[in-house]
Amino acid sequence: MLQEHIKQVVEANNIDGQEPLFHFAYGKDHWQNLVDHQKDDNLPFEERNKYFKLLFVDEDDVMNSYSGVDGTTYTGELLILASSMVSDPSYDYKYETHIKHLKELANEFRDKLTDCNLWYVRKWQKIEVENIYDNNLDGIKVNFIMYKGDE
Repeated sequence: MLQEHIKQVVEANNIDGQEPLFHFAYGKDHWQNLVDHQKDDNLPFEERNKYFKLLFVDEDDVMNSYSGVDGTTYTGELLILASSMVSDPSYDYKYETHIKHLKELANEFRDKLTDCNLWYVRKWQKIEVENIYDNNLDGIKVNFIMYKGDE
């Protein structure tokens, strides 16, 4: 359920009729490394591909005193990434050109996730990452806890 919700919010950022810049993938970390990503680190940030990689989601049903489900708590990890070069001149350069913008995007994305009925974010921890996977991607790792109440 949460996987579909995140995918929908990510893909809603793409503009009809244009090449999509926002990409969603779901799967464990070792599966994500098998994907080729477009090298577009020379483009302005707004024109670059952004990759949302949902690594895992654990579900925990919240039960009431009658053994009914009141809602579900989801714990997971999401990467929000953009292409970079292992030869970037410094970490400060990576921060200014990739990571800072992706951190802002992570906050916007969090707000969009909770626009829908009965979704709540309880934790949204952002951790900077650099040069991950074979394609050298920089960005943000988000450890999150979300809750969806029963309708």
